[in-house]
Amino acid sequence: MNHDQTPYDALGALFAKILEPVALYRAIYDERGDFQDVVYIEVNSAYEQVMDIRREELIGRPFREIWSEKEREWQDIILQVATTGIYARHEGPSYDTGKYLHAIAFSPTRSVVAVIFLDMTDWKRAEEALLEKEVLLTEYRQELRTLAARLSLAEERTRREIAVKLHDRVGYSLVSLLSRLRALAEKHSPDDIAPAIEEVEGLLSDTRSLTLEISSPLLYEVGLEPALASLGDRMLTPHGISVDFRECGPEANISMEIRILMYQMAQELLLNVIKHAGAKKVILRVQRGNKRVRLLVEDDGAGFSSNTPKHWGKWGGMGLFSIREKLHSVGGEIRVFSEKGKGSTVAIVAPLAFEGGTAQ
Repeated sequence: MNHDQTPYDALGALFAKILEPVALYRAIYDERGDFQDVVYIEVNSAYEQVMDIRREELIGRPFREIWSEKEREWQDIILQVATTGIYARHEGPSYDTGKYLHAIAFSPTRSVVAVIFLDMTDWKRAEEALLEKEVLLTEYRQELRTLAARLSLAEERTRREIAVKLHDRVGYSLVSLLSRLRALAEKHSPDDIAPAIEEVEGLLSDTRSLTLEISSPLLYEVGLEPALASLGDRMLTPHGISVDFRECGPEANISMEIRILMYQMAQELLLNVIKHAGAKKVILRVQRGNKRVRLLVEDDGAGFSSNTPKHWGKWGGMGLFSIREKLHSVGGEIRVFSEKGKGSTVAIVAPLAFEGGTAQ
């Protein structure tokens, strides 16, 4: 160091070579040792450029005289380092300059603080833009989930209308035709009419089965629990799988929208059991609470090793994904518990009512 140079000159010369904004401050105290102000000693050209202020406007002037009260937190960091001698980091907005800065402050000599600033404005804007897009994406996802749930409910309304018309028109027509054929059989040779009677009886039975497959009248006329008990028996028994239906909890007013969604999800889960589980027994349990209803489908089949959604594999396929999306749309959730060779339990939980739907 040149003998004519002060320590501040040497530090200023060093900081001038640094590409990032650097400022050198001195903390001013009164005779009693109480803090009075922070004064600029030196800044480099990068500081002038980033802060959009000339060196001549800063040197020797107090911090608070140059910057507004909004910049107080930066002065506090400088004072903290000057007082303790321990370096500190700080990150935040500089309102006067419109920048977002990360500062590293340290004390090279007593009462003197050097601060290296990193201009993170562009990074911050990019981060905020990304967060904004993530928020929008989350909103879009929720809208899509709600739309999917509404479409599902709309589909069920259509199925219900078809089932009712099939029952009222085709079913009644077949019953009427069967009655006429039986009346004719009493007046004419039964052997001639018996095949026709048998065929109509078969058609009537198929129509009733098809009506149940399209839309369960129990779901609308009796409730969720009887509909699920009937569904389990109708789907599993033909495949040699025994089903045990159980229910517990206080009486609950489950909205029709939730009944429909739970019923559809139960269909999907039972179909998975039939296709993939290789089970001999299934337990269907409905647990009612004050605000939520839970459906558990337990099987003694092959199971699988992972419980994470991405590893549900062909056992769940799009079925479990669809169930999860529908549940999210109504504020519900799905949990899968399984172990390879020890069966599986799928729990779906939903609120008692869905405000986003309009199913009747």
